[in-house]
Amino acid sequence: MNKESKNPNPVEEYMSKIINEKKEPTQSPITEEAFERRKPVFNPMGKVEDINQDEIKVADIRRHFFGLFLIYLQVVLGVGLSLGLIVFLLPDVIGSSATLTAALSMLSLIFIVLGLIFMALATRIYNANQLIITDIHITQVLQVGLFNRKVSELTMENVEDVTSEQGGVFPTIFNYGTLKVETAGEQNNFIFKYCPNPNAYAKALQDARAAYFAKHNSNGNRNPTNI
Repeated sequence: MNKESKNPNPVEEYMSKIINEKKEPTQSPITEEAFERRKPVFNPMGKVEDINQDEIKVADIRRHFFGLFLIYLQVVLGVGLSLGLIVFLLPDVIGSSATLTAALSMLSLIFIVLGLIFMALATRIYNANQLIITDIHITQVLQVGLFNRKVSELTMENVEDVTSEQGGVFPTIFNYGTLKVETAGEQNNFIFKYCPNPNAYAKALQDARAAYFAKHNSNGNRNPTNI
């Protein structure tokens, strides 16, 4: 009897281990990321990129710098051409060399300042364009002017097809192109130009769409279209 009492009881040991063990909650990386990216459902002082608390941001796409470089190049060429015309035409109007130098300096300063202001405004407008992809929605922000902004949103369920286009030497070298999101019904398609690495973002969007249908199982007979 003494020997039997000294033998450990596996059932009692197991129950004692369960009672005394402190279990730490475990979370998947997706859940941890979702909590890190939690935002208020409604924030009147927030921005469009503040997603809802039940969404996970997949990508926040901004336009490629090459499009902004083309704008800078046009401004520089425009300012240089204007100054060149002034240098050739102004001496015929103003005869004095001192007056000519002062006029050229003033006009050059004015054109350069105007060019810099235009470039700063163009940078602000250009960088304000974005395409936000979450696991539920796609939000497109089009900034067509300093005081003209259009925000459109659709769910993954309304996405019919996603395509990426790269045509030309510069898009191939600098890896940018156009990302097109075709929608169902009467909704307008999303066309995001100067998208960096459009093939990768198109694949990410397709994967997010496939995960949406797999999770919600809203339309079992409808298979996501591959690129």
